Amino acid sequence: MEWTSLIRPQQLQQLIINHETQQPLKGTRREIDFQPVVALHIPDTYCLWLLSEVDNEGMAFGLCQIQVAEIGSVWLPEVADLDLNGVRVTEDETFRAQRTLSEYAALAKRNGGLLLL
Repeated sequence: MEWTSLIRPQQLQQLIINHETQQPLKGTRREIDFQPVVALHIPDTYCLWLLSEVDNEGMAFGLCQIQVAEIGSVWLPEVADLDLNGVRVTEDETFRAQRTLSEYAALAKRNGGLLLL
């Protein structure tokens, strides 16, 4: 599956804009703590990706939860290929960010490392 098919066009465009905006600010005190733009998940599991940025090649940044939630980078072509007995990664189209990435990470930490939406 092509990684771009995981994300609706409007959200993909915003992820790319966020990435381009963040690049000159990375590593400075002006770095932006974005709200996630999209939530990807594997239904009926705790696997979750709250993404705030992506480059044109598919390297995304956000809160990634496989076993424990942590902020970092994820390679979306790899995520798009995940298949758990026929269950694949999908976008949660009902997701609307209420917090920044760091706030979601803090919430997960208070919850034993898991983010439950």
